[in-house]
Amino acid sequence: MSTPITHLTDFSDKLSPMLVKELRQGMRAKTFIAVFLSLQIFLAVMLFSASATSTSDHVGSVVSGIIFTFFATAVLLVQPLRGIGALSSEVKGNTIDMMVLTRLSAWRIVFGKWVAIVSQSALLLSTIIPYLILRYFFGGMNLVAELTILIVMFLTSMALTAFTVGLSGCSSIIVRALLPIFGLPILLWTMAVGFVFRSFRGSSGFMDVFALDSTDSRIAMAVYVASITYLGGSMLSLGTSLIAPAAENHALVRRLVALGALLILLPLGYLQKIDDALVYIMTIVIAVPAIVIALTESAPLVATVCKPFVKRGILGKAIGYLLYPTWASGILFAILIGLIGLALFFSQMMLHGSVNSWNREASIVTLALFGGLFFPAAWQAFLFRGEGQRIGHYLLLLVGSGVMLGILTALSESMDNGLFLWFFAWNPLAFLAMLTDHKTDKDVLLGAVAIVDALLLILLITRALIEIRKSAPVIQEVENAMKTPD
Repeated sequence: MSTPITHLTDFSDKLSPMLVKELRQGMRAKTFIAVFLSLQIFLAVMLFSASATSTSDHVGSVVSGIIFTFFATAVLLVQPLRGIGALSSEVKGNTIDMMVLTRLSAWRIVFGKWVAIVSQSALLLSTIIPYLILRYFFGGMNLVAELTILIVMFLTSMALTAFTVGLSGCSSIIVRALLPIFGLPILLWTMAVGFVFRSFRGSSGFMDVFALDSTDSRIAMAVYVASITYLGGSMLSLGTSLIAPAAENHALVRRLVALGALLILLPLGYLQKIDDALVYIMTIVIAVPAIVIALTESAPLVATVCKPFVKRGILGKAIGYLLYPTWASGILFAILIGLIGLALFFSQMMLHGSVNSWNREASIVTLALFGGLFFPAAWQAFLFRGEGQRIGHYLLLLVGSGVMLGILTALSESMDNGLFLWFFAWNPLAFLAMLTDHKTDKDVLLGAVAIVDALLLILLITRALIEIRKSAPVIQEVENAMKTPD
């Protein structure tokens, strides 16, 4: 029986060994200690300085701004970046297999590393509370709004940490390191603008956004929380897939959740139960990660994964071609998700105007971006064969397409004639540059980008069917094993 002192100074045996290991290492890390001490020192100095000028009417808002700034820097930037090496360090040290031998599943390994960093962020959150209590005495405090800001920051930190931990399982240093370092600030800004400030252009102040005193604010906040929860779960599932053995199908739940979310959103948008802006944002948040992850799946098809689908007959095998954790089924699933997303976009456009008053430019942009997601996969299908590098190759091609778009847009704006852009029509993103040429008929652009997208999808479907045909012996082996009596 453990003594009271041991009980207070050691972790419970009920906790995951991975979580205990990561917590011990993380709280001893120089990065966490530096962030923790710096945050306390800065906030303490700030409060002492504010006390000296407590006669000012705006000192309370200044104190709140400083508290939120330092806390945001700690939990939205520093803490998530600590997840960059969460899984890669285990992969490099060849310790993943040893962890599996201890009956730790791939999911428990990833989840334990994520919870360890989030727990440290929660410790930082708990140290902010005393400063907010002291800030209350300066007056002018909107308690609900400021508590909401803290909670939203912490939830966002959880999602961003899941983002870096999930990508840390990738073998490409560009994906697991450079992408989070440069992508986190952009992602933070996009989420803040898209989900919080979009619906409150008429509010009288910043705190009104988080006061939750209106139906719009509560709906927007609920959508934001649901979106970052979905994104965080998707990234943790991706990290699990990257380190899990081929016999585990972690794509199953991830794809079913994405498909179910879009199918629920489709009637809600059609019946106008949700604001148009929220429908567009939620469609992008659900569909884009699902498409990108599905297009970069790299697991081979094995009998263990096939068996649950094959034993359900023809329908089960057909569903399996959408839910197997392979690149071929990922293509078919990504196309399905993409088409449902397009249906959501265009149904909203049709509900708010006749066919003659359609916004053709918005349709061209939608189809160009849709095709732009599948364009790297089409090139990847023939140029790259490395299964472990699919994510890196895909993102490299996607960034290259974006750079090409920037160059073409600059050239189009500097020249009077944009006909040369048609030489790049094989890339759907080039049609975004063509929109800057006002001489081009928008109906022609709309038809052309639709044709290019259709050709890309046909090419990818053909390539997927070829890969599926190659995996037919695995499915046949499962069928034969099921027919053989024990």
